[in-house]
Amino acid sequence: MRTPLTALSGFIETMRGPAKDDKDSWDRFLAIMAGETERMSRLIADLLSLSRIESSEHVSPREREEFRDIVSDATHAFSAIAAEKGVRLVVQSDDGPMPVIAHRDEMIQVAENLVSNALKYSKEGGQVILSFGIASGMAEARLKAGQTWASSERMTLLPASSRPGTQERAIWMRVEDQGPGIEREHLPRLGERFYRADQSRGGKITGTGLGLAIVKHIMAHHRGGFSVETRIGEGTAFGVWLPAAREEGLSD
Repeated sequence: MRTPLTALSGFIETMRGPAKDDKDSWDRFLAIMAGETERMSRLIADLLSLSRIESSEHVSPREREEFRDIVSDATHAFSAIAAEKGVRLVVQSDDGPMPVIAHRDEMIQVAENLVSNALKYSKEGGQVILSFGIASGMAEARLKAGQTWASSERMTLLPASSRPGTQERAIWMRVEDQGPGIEREHLPRLGERFYRADQSRGGKITGTGLGLAIVKHIMAHHRGGFSVETRIGEGTAFGVWLPAAREEGLSD
């Protein structure tokens, strides 16, 4: 919070002092101030979201949801954003129902954060692929979500918490970009609060550094897993997986 506040304070002081009569510079100053204000708003929104998730993390989700509908709701707005940027957003999935016991808004936020992150590092003419499906168990879901590319660097950022002695079906989702990739040394820090992926990709630092931390906390809330897979110069994929809901009539 200190950085944008310092910038705002500095420009206000300049506009009231040395640049008081330099109206030609005010438009430039105001544009910068507007950007810093938006940055603060995003940071506050992410902090409130993270606080809300943490406060309810001990309460297990209870609602039965269709994962296909969750993905549809999450990606609806991003089609226009991707088109505006000249990036193709591809959504592909297995057939059939994919029921989960989940907090709908939280899982929508997971998909939104991962797609938004992928679009941020995609160049014009590239594509972002969101794929999802159902697996026979958590181990298979982890492979589909995070271990698809050959000769890639991989890391599990959050191991799933499964019931001992059970073999439950699982839902998985994977979001791939065609960006610059992430150096291996940075992979363990992804998911830390305020650690921005920009720092590991050599680009301009944007965002709040809380997006992946929010994903990690939400997946912990859902007894799910979270992983990253990357190839330098080719792209990065983030994957999540969580238990599927049991058949109707059986206890979850």
